[in-house]
Amino acid sequence: MISQKNINYKIRLSDIADQEINKAIEYYKNQSQTGELNFKKQLNQALNTLEINPFFQFRYKNIRAIPFKSLPYLVFFEIDENDKIIYVYSIFNTYQNPNKYPSL
Repeated sequence: MISQKNINYKIRLSDIADQEINKAIEYYKNQSQTGELNFKKQLNQALNTLEINPFFQFRYKNIRAIPFKSLPYLVFFEIDENDKIIYVYSIFNTYQNPNKYPSL
């Protein structure tokens, strides 16, 4: 019997996703003492989930999304199954107008 190894995907953040993360961290840091930690925790949970199982629903063409557990954010990403890489394009605040979805 051949055992399958759990192959984790690597995560690559776009410059836009990096900027959105920094903006959200700054916002939550100013809201409460625990806000920043909560955002980082939920971001890490979403990214850790993607590393193990990135096959979430499609939102647009090949772009998929995974929501944060309790904060109003979606992680927009694409999977390169051959190279086992997840390209994160945006950490989108869903309180924004959906017409502002990142141009993917």
